Amino acid sequence: MCAAPEPANDRLLVDIIDGVALTNPDDAWLEYPTSATHYSAGFSTITYRSLANATNALAWHLHRNISPGTEFQTLAYIGPNDARYAVILYACIKAGFKVFFSSPKNSISAHVHLFSALDCSTLVTTDPTPTAVEALLSQHAMKVVYLPSLEELLQSPAEPFPYSKTFAEARNDAFVALHTSGSTGNPKPIVYTHEFIARNVNAFQLPTPPGFVSLSQLVAGSRFVCLLPLFHMAGYFFASVVSHFHRSTVILPSPSAPPTSDTLHGVLQHTPAAWAAVSPSTVESLGRNPDLLQVISEKISRIAFLGGNPSLAMGNEVSRKLNICNLIGSSECGGFAQLIPEHDGGQLELWSYVHIHPQTGPVYQEYSPGLCELTIKHDASCEPYQPLFTQFDTSQEFRTSDLFTAHPTMPGFWRHTGRVDDIIVFLNGEKTNPISFESHVVGHPDVAGALVFGTNRMEAGLLIEFTETEKNRGGRDAINRIWHRIEEANSLAPAHARIDDRLICIVSPEKPMIRTPKGTIKRQETLREYGQEIDDVYKEAEAANSLPADLVVDTSDIRHVQGAIRSVFKSVMKRDAPSDETDFFSTGMDSLQVMRMARQLRGALQNPGIEPAAVYRNASVDALAKHLKSNVAAAKEDSVTENLKQRRQVLKQVLQEYKDKIEELALAATKDASRSLSSSRPHSTILLTGTTGYVGSYVLDQLLKHPSSPKMICVNRSTDALQVQMARNKRRDSALAIDFPPERVRFLAADFAADKTWGLGDETFRELLREVTMVIHNAWPVDFNVPLSAFRPSLDGVVNIVQFCKAAKHAPSLLFVSSISAVMDLQSQRIPETLIDSLEAPTSCYGESKFVAEHMLSEASRRLGVRAAVVRVGQVSGAAYSPGLWNGRDWLPRLIVSSRYLEAVPDHLGTLEKIDWIPIDVLAEVLIDISMNLGWSSQARFEVYHAINPQATTWTKLLPSVVHALEGHNSPPSMTRVSPAEWVERLRNSAARFDDHDEEIDSRNPALKLVDFLEQVLGSEGVDGPAWSTESAVKMSASLRGAECIQPEWMERWAGGLL
Repeated sequence: MCAAPEPANDRLLVDIIDGVALTNPDDAWLEYPTSATHYSAGFSTITYRSLANATNALAWHLHRNISPGTEFQTLAYIGPNDARYAVILYACIKAGFKVFFSSPKNSISAHVHLFSALDCSTLVTTDPTPTAVEALLSQHAMKVVYLPSLEELLQSPAEPFPYSKTFAEARNDAFVALHTSGSTGNPKPIVYTHEFIARNVNAFQLPTPPGFVSLSQLVAGSRFVCLLPLFHMAGYFFASVVSHFHRSTVILPSPSAPPTSDTLHGVLQHTPAAWAAVSPSTVESLGRNPDLLQVISEKISRIAFLGGNPSLAMGNEVSRKLNICNLIGSSECGGFAQLIPEHDGGQLELWSYVHIHPQTGPVYQEYSPGLCELTIKHDASCEPYQPLFTQFDTSQEFRTSDLFTAHPTMPGFWRHTGRVDDIIVFLNGEKTNPISFESHVVGHPDVAGALVFGTNRMEAGLLIEFTETEKNRGGRDAINRIWHRIEEANSLAPAHARIDDRLICIVSPEKPMIRTPKGTIKRQETLREYGQEIDDVYKEAEAANSLPADLVVDTSDIRHVQGAIRSVFKSVMKRDAPSDETDFFSTGMDSLQVMRMARQLRGALQNPGIEPAAVYRNASVDALAKHLKSNVAAAKEDSVTENLKQRRQVLKQVLQEYKDKIEELALAATKDASRSLSSSRPHSTILLTGTTGYVGSYVLDQLLKHPSSPKMICVNRSTDALQVQMARNKRRDSALAIDFPPERVRFLAADFAADKTWGLGDETFRELLREVTMVIHNAWPVDFNVPLSAFRPSLDGVVNIVQFCKAAKHAPSLLFVSSISAVMDLQSQRIPETLIDSLEAPTSCYGESKFVAEHMLSEASRRLGVRAAVVRVGQVSGAAYSPGLWNGRDWLPRLIVSSRYLEAVPDHLGTLEKIDWIPIDVLAEVLIDISMNLGWSSQARFEVYHAINPQATTWTKLLPSVVHALEGHNSPPSMTRVSPAEWVERLRNSAARFDDHDEEIDSRNPALKLVDFLEQVLGSEGVDGPAWSTESAVKMSASLRGAECIQPEWMERWAGGLL
């Protein structure tokens, strides 16, 4: 039984509007963009005075232009997504009409069906006529009435339109007509009454227990952005109804703007709001754009989504920055009153559950094991809060057909998991109604039954039952005979719901489709019965993708090999292959795609020895084809020795090429005597590159705090670097500066490889030449998989920066942020702080790029007199003395997050067991110490320093802190300590669960993309890494001299922050 207070709403919506227009006429109801093309012109306000006037004006307009017909004659309205959707609703109530909002996205046949059901012959629209209306009118004749513009309605004075009904008199009158989504074929119209609306508002105002808020409390008095279409129930209810009962201000985007996160950002840049009502796709896109999410989280505190569910991974990302409110409703029930948690209580995925208010009569009836159907029980004491019983003939209960699963530990919370009816929801959130598709296929005389499947999959499939047993055994031949019929159905279906011929499953004669006594197929029962066969169909389709039939090629012909590579590239990357010379990694290929490419090539070339390394080292169609052709006879790929030899040969060539470029600069330099380096001029203007990156953010912050108060010129590739810097600093560490005084900090967008002026304007570049006294070059792409050729733009940039330092007025010194990977493989027990000549020293192609850059700077110092210093940076951890967390893209954070997924953590780190990491905030201080203390003698010098923590510890000592953090964020809370080899094996085996779902890998098992690297370093247990000399760096940096070893409490904080 329900026990609730008496409802308070007995007023008609039009009376509320007129009442506020009299008592508080200047109160704002809605804001909309002043300009139709951009938000920078600001927003215009519709006050209650203007709204009441517009309602009266439009009521008179309809009265004059439409002949009186039956009471509450239906007027269909299709127009732009602006305030006129609300105004025509109120005007029709006053003028005695019933407005019907037909979705502009409906097919013409759906429009006609709905108009017929509502006996609607008049269409109201706007000028210019929307495209959807033009298409409709070209095939269906209707009387058309055009509305005045919104500005005319708001500004032209109008006499009050007489309307005197009380709530008691009008409670059963039509309020609005909407339609369902068409879950069983054509959409169905639903006419809502004033009583329905009042009960829905009553439900929203039900009291809540401590720790929860109601929708009314969320909305009351607030300003909110509505990105929901106003012809849908959710959009019209928020913007046109709830806003008046709770006196909130609605903010609409431009009528033509898509409902995206970029649109939300554009609106919030120019008008304030407390929260936003959006679709699941907006939540999804926010989760994929952390910088935009950070900016928006600073503008609003909560986001409510309706109409489906975003992926858990992206919803979790958003929930870390914003309170997420998951609101649900249905065409029949209206919006469900919910108990909205004020906080998630540490339950990361609580946002994906709903808690329907118990005083509205919800009951969850078991539908199948683990699934319950939401049913609304009719109860007299709950009736004021149950709108659906005002108009549906359901005296005892209403079964919603919505299926839910219970929260494992929190009573009352339920997650929506699908519907009893036929709508299929794909993994990407797209939906399809399979009824028409199935009916078309069953129209073939050989077909007895057809069911589309695909819930929680990326693609749809088809279960077929033939009329004759023999054909059910016919396999591919039987499918081919009806394929033309399936293609016809595909042509009528939306693109995301079309059936591929590899995803067809034939019913076995021994296991026919399950039917009711009337012969109707029981969909859910049949699909469950064929669950294994459907899984097998998807696996076989994946296998077919892995080995396309036309890719068994003649490996003696390089043209055939090239063709195979292009086909595999297209299969993996979902795009055409670039030119034969273009580097694969310049197209965005990642390590997981490399693995898939190698797997497909193994089958295509019938060479089981092809490994991902072959793709990494030969990253173009031409290079890979030559490599594979020369090695096709081998059962295995080249030996490690041969691969290293080949790599060193490339390194030797690239090194000489770029040393020659420095020599060219020297030959072109003026023959005048070199200028003396000033020994007294302070570093008054520092050019810092890559400030929006992880290291750069902290260096910029430390420079802002430096007692010498230098000016900084921050050079990045991004044209909106200032906004990016602020967003990333806010996200990375609350201690980082987000205020950059323009008199000290200037942001420039440049491309160092573009030309000798970095793509800047001539005047800007000349200004830099006049002002800069030091360059700290930190910008460098971090990728340990791509070949050396991928770093050519960065090496070209070094050439142009050297040229700048030589030409600049104050002969600025150049500090280059290098990496220990440049010399990590040097066969030496202790690696010195000097230039290393051995080509065997770099440990990866990334290290090779830094190795080449170091030699270029040494050459620039020797031949051009440029003072240069190299700082080889070791492993960088999170911040020690501020709240900053560890860069989640680094290898150790990936290992920790994956350890939670695998429920196991390695008990040793192989060659990386010794922990000499340097915290990011300490590193920034070290870099500035060295840059500020560089010698200023008249003779140019080249110096090398190691930014490595001189105070070391071990992984074994830190492991308890890591385990404690993992167990505090894991369910069940237990972690197994395993050997490095077993951990890598578990990681490799987990790959099968993540095919084609990269976003899931990034959020749940990110180490999978570094599996080869981790296998290499973790597989060397008992092998010590090299020792690093730090004497020179310690002398130059007080911060390094005072550095502490990594503390367990730091480690636990960093690990916890990643989880």
